[in-house]
Amino acid sequence: QRQMCIRDRAGPMVSGRPGKGTLMADLSDIRRRGLTLLLEASMVVFAVLVALALEEWRQEQRLLEFADRAQAAVVAEVGANLQELDDTRDALLTMQGLLAAVLEAGDESAMDGYLEILLPELSHAAWEVAQGSEAAPYFEYDWVIEMARAYEVLDVYANSSDNVIAAVSQIIGRDPTVDHIADVFGWLAIINGLHAQAAERLRTVLDVASEP
Repeated sequence: QRQMCIRDRAGPMVSGRPGKGTLMADLSDIRRRGLTLLLEASMVVFAVLVALALEEWRQEQRLLEFADRAQAAVVAEVGANLQELDDTRDALLTMQGLLAAVLEAGDESAMDGYLEILLPELSHAAWEVAQGSEAAPYFEYDWVIEMARAYEVLDVYANSSDNVIAAVSQIIGRDPTVDHIADVFGWLAIINGLHAQAAERLRTVLDVASEP
């Protein structure tokens, strides 16, 4: 049986098998392809990491912008609550004076059927949304403390207002007695005291918020 003996530029071929030169060429080609694939894979990974970092940066920027809007909304809400307190202050003090006169006279007929108590409509919506938002960690700590203290005063005021409403509801549809009026007067005196404290607290918070 004859065996072919082939020679070429890559190296000798013996019995139809590749020679040493051909094997080295193949290995070199494999290395080049491997390096190319590794470089391509590295570029893909780098591109993915850059994209993730960019998306994270954009998300943080969105949260920072939302934090600014949320803080502005809370400050606006505090201002609106302060306006409500200022708008109802005189009417509440007038009603307290009227009830005091009725109690001093000991005669409920001095009411002449007139009992209108105008309470402020206070809002907590912006504050609650801001606290529960993803942007909450971006609020300044001192700002959060100031606002929390302001809304604590408003919560106390709102609870006392509920007691005034409950006391007044006992009079609706019936002739009020001196005891009924005394109950309303007591709670009204409490919220008028809280009224001044709440307004002062809100003004302080707004002054701090307006500082550069």
